[in-house]
Amino acid sequence: MRAFVFVCLLLGWVGVAMPRRLRGPQADRLPVTLYYEALCPYCMEFVTTQLSPSMIRRGRLPFTDLTLVPYGNARIDDAGNVACQHGELECELNSWHACILEHHDITSSLKLIACLMRFKKNRLDKCADRLKIDVTDVKNCKNTRQVNDILKKYGEETAKISFLGVPAIALDNIYDANLSANLTDNFDSIFCASYKEKFNKKLDNCQ
Repeated sequence: MRAFVFVCLLLGWVGVAMPRRLRGPQADRLPVTLYYEALCPYCMEFVTTQLSPSMIRRGRLPFTDLTLVPYGNARIDDAGNVACQHGELECELNSWHACILEHHDITSSLKLIACLMRFKKNRLDKCADRLKIDVTDVKNCKNTRQVNDILKKYGEETAKISFLGVPAIALDNIYDANLSANLTDNFDSIFCASYKEKFNKKLDNCQ
């Protein structure tokens, strides 16, 4: 995947148990920020095969200050509207993700978004039913607001960094293109090593 991660370029746009000693709100958290877009195939692959398994299945989320930014290579067009790299559907899906993030905690948000990113169409109801998560507020958010309004803050956040393509991953509040590329293939092992280096603690099931 690393060799092809920059396919999503700007070309057209110039349940693991946590050890008690680390559990809970006192746990040190390593910041991770993911800049992505809903229909970029490499974003979809990263979220479903790297990020979600690490955070959810291996239990890293309580030790992570995770931020998801669903905007990617979108731009503001001449009419002042958000235009997404993969078209109008991607803008719609990005805005669904944004509404999920607005109305759910990061655990439920990541579960829903990872489920949605297995599909190229909106499957919110299917994912919500499977995960037993109420998405009434999410639907109200999406159906009563414009895409421009929903995605505004994510566009502003994305504009703060410069990246060649997505997924773009900032670790410990630092974005480095080479590290980001390595994270797309080896997220959990790099996260584990970075956590241990920063906090002098080895997380459960880390090599």
